[in-house]
Amino acid sequence: MAADVLAAVMLPGATAVVLIIAAAVINARDVRRRDPVRRFTRQQRRAGMARAGGVCEMETGFGRRCSRAAEHGDHFYPWSKGGSTSLQYFVAACSRCNRAKGARIPSPGQQMRLERRRRTYVPLDAAVAVGERQPLP
Repeated sequence: MAADVLAAVMLPGATAVVLIIAAAVINARDVRRRDPVRRFTRQQRRAGMARAGGVCEMETGFGRRCSRAAEHGDHFYPWSKGGSTSLQYFVAACSRCNRAKGARIPSPGQQMRLERRRRTYVPLDAAVAVGERQPLP
């Protein structure tokens, strides 16, 4: 009887320890993947905002472009998850869209829709791609 109670108390604690160790291992792999530079330069911010026309590039419902003024320069693929700090990854975002996106990894569909939307307002000779996750070194 006492052994059953002890096992019932120990199991959740052991599960928590295993989950913490797994999270630490995954995070350590992502740290190796990170670009050493976190912040966009002034030139990158200016170029990215000019490319977006000062309007948020994120999508609202049904894949439409958000119409609010862009206030933030965001990594389309989160820096914490391996996104590079380059103009290719720069996305102009309003504060609401930037907070809503957080550090979530965008789906391939979101990436495709952003690239399709960019073709409508970016000059024909400019790149519309938003990049990929950085490979492990």
